[in-house]
Amino acid sequence: MIRIEPLEATPEADAALEALLYETYVRGGFTDAILASTLLAAAVRARGDVLAARDRTDSLLGTVTLVPPGSPARRFATAEELELHLLAVKPDARRRGIGEALVRDALRRAQASGARGVVLWTQPMMDAAQRLYRRCGFERDASADFRRGTRQFLVHRYVFAKPSTSARSH
Repeated sequence: MIRIEPLEATPEADAALEALLYETYVRGGFTDAILASTLLAAAVRARGDVLAARDRTDSLLGTVTLVPPGSPARRFATAEELELHLLAVKPDARRRGIGEALVRDALRRAQASGARGVVLWTQPMMDAAQRLYRRCGFERDASADFRRGTRQFLVHRYVFAKPSTSARSH
């Protein structure tokens, strides 16, 4: 059983978050080592709400950051969208539905907050992440794709269905 909850604010949780993000992004080749400071817990927490996936042993298996409208870390979201940043799952915990559980929980929280959608970006070589995002209902927004240095980024958007309203009046 996997549970998703906000990452607690403790030195141990921060160390686990930093280790996971460094392993995933820097060692994984998706972030240049010179930018590793952007993966420090304080910098990540300043972006928004860090959600953690834990198993019954309380091990940190993965995280994702839900970035709200007022965050200075937002890049592409409209005023009615939230952003997802830094989805990461421990290598030995992959292919067990943890990333999907994190993304779906983040979508649920975003919708509950009143957002109309969620935006994220990924890199072309992140095939598994792109499959996950499509499975969760995200669609590519190629018009928003961008480059940072030599890296290309692909933007994906999720739009919540509008609640149906009855046209009948009594």
